[in-house]
Amino acid sequence: MFLQTRVLNAAGSPIPFERVTFAVSDPSLVVSVPANGAVLTDNLTGIARIKVTPANVLADGAISATAQATIGGVSLSSDLNFNISPGVVELRNLLATPGTVQRGQAVVASVDVLVNGARASSNSVAVNFVSNCGTVSPSPALVDASGRAVAVVQTTAVGTCQVSAAFNTVTIPPVSYTVTAPPITALEFVSASPERIYQTGSTGVTTSIVKFKVVDSVGGGVPSVSVSASLTNADGGVNFCGSPSTAQSSQEGEVSFSVCSGTLPTTVQVRASLVASPAVYADSNRLTIQTGLPTQRFFDISASQLNIWAGGYFTNRFNGNETEITVFAADRQGNPVPQGTSVVFVAEGGQLVTSGASSCQIGANGRCSVRLVGQDYRPLGSNVAGADPRPGRVTVLAYTDGEESFIDANNNNRYDAGELFEDLGLPFLDKDEDGLLTRSYRNLVMNTEEGENSYPLPIGASGTTACPESPNGRLSVANTCNGRWDGATKVRRSILVIFSGDEIGQPGLYHTSIPVDRRTEVLGRSRGAISVRLADLNGNPLPSIATVSTEVLNGTDCKATLVGGSTIGSTTEPTSHFVSLKDCLGGESVLVKATVAGKESFLSVTVP
Repeated sequence: MFLQTRVLNAAGSPIPFERVTFAVSDPSLVVSVPANGAVLTDNLTGIARIKVTPANVLADGAISATAQATIGGVSLSSDLNFNISPGVVELRNLLATPGTVQRGQAVVASVDVLVNGARASSNSVAVNFVSNCGTVSPSPALVDASGRAVAVVQTTAVGTCQVSAAFNTVTIPPVSYTVTAPPITALEFVSASPERIYQTGSTGVTTSIVKFKVVDSVGGGVPSVSVSASLTNADGGVNFCGSPSTAQSSQEGEVSFSVCSGTLPTTVQVRASLVASPAVYADSNRLTIQTGLPTQRFFDISASQLNIWAGGYFTNRFNGNETEITVFAADRQGNPVPQGTSVVFVAEGGQLVTSGASSCQIGANGRCSVRLVGQDYRPLGSNVAGADPRPGRVTVLAYTDGEESFIDANNNNRYDAGELFEDLGLPFLDKDEDGLLTRSYRNLVMNTEEGENSYPLPIGASGTTACPESPNGRLSVANTCNGRWDGATKVRRSILVIFSGDEIGQPGLYHTSIPVDRRTEVLGRSRGAISVRLADLNGNPLPSIATVSTEVLNGTDCKATLVGGSTIGSTTEPTSHFVSLKDCLGGESVLVKATVAGKESFLSVTVP
């Protein structure tokens, strides 16, 4: 419908091209075109006209309309009241095409919409379509220019299905269509969880869940399908954990099988196939079995710095410097041991900063670390013949549950009677570095009591048999081996860390307990070169952070050049240094200097 008004002057003549604004009392019931309600009078009759339509087919109520204009400064207005009545909506001719589809394919639903017996105008009615076998889009669907609402049903289920259409309370009987199951086209490998399991008897996980999915031609999972599984290899006794090797797929089309490890490390593939169509199959490709237990030959230890500035009995002391000690653990095949394997640490001196319980946990990279902090207790050495008498030398021992190394003669990756092995006895903390357990001894500095400790093994893993030498040194207390291969023992390694002083020890100031060949000393000198050994007053190396330099105190032509590196580096013994001399006549004083955290000390050597 249209609202119009005529604008006349005092003589009754039409006024052309004047702006008139129409307004309605309830915009929720009536929509005007243009939306702002402003139009111009025409040039002949002075009439201004605006189109108004119901906001929707159900609009119902009384409306007041006002037309306003300002002519020559005078405001003019005219009012009109009218009613809006709701339209009568009908739905006819509901269709679903095509009548038969496969799950995953689409069905088009459409319905004719009439308002007051005539085809509905575009976008005037929104129809809700609902189907019990899929999702509908768009929902609701607006009437198009032909007076028909159209939506698409994306099918997700199979069977005899229906689609219905409704507008508010106006409905139409639903129509049916059929959805069939698409053909099964493949089995897919989904996952192996975890992807790495460990040999039977290991501390790691020994079972993996291998999952497959039955899929149809549109990629959907197919339920209630029988699937059988087989192993491509059964090395060492890999098996399905005693559970059935045939199962039904779930509502999502998934089927799972449990795989238990055997006695060998290997790669394993599970082949899943359809019972009804064995040619449809899939193989897993991510499952491996590893030994898992740490073994002695693959257990190692290192430190970021072997000589930290901390000091010992005869030197200045400094607390708080630290070194990181890292353990590397692998099984007998060289593979990382299970994450979470605990490694225990004990130390002769200082403080071990661990994650708790004096241990660290092996990570994904097969290693874990702790920190050794320089502080008291600072060891004082030993008076035992063949042991080390020097103070400030700290032994750290690490050990964990593992197995004795053996030579696998028949390649079955398990120990068999008669195969060669490395027997292990009780681990011990070798404080005085002589390779033997000494329960009690004294130090040469203060003549106070010292002693070494051993640590227990699982029941039956130790005995009274002599222990062999190991490629890794003396690892066991003498005569504590049992002559049998033990799959449950303690693998172990130790490392020596030096608490170094920050000054060069002067040759004439050493205590008599410090070995002569570990003291600072001029090893050789001539007018062409000087060689020296640098140590602190404990007979230990200077800290790794120390830098070395040289200079000539007198003699204008004599030049000294340090040959080799200018740092001490990581070491457990005093270091040797070489100074090249040029144009020296003899009698000059050459200084070999060490600098630690800005503090300098030196050894003075006279050129002969």
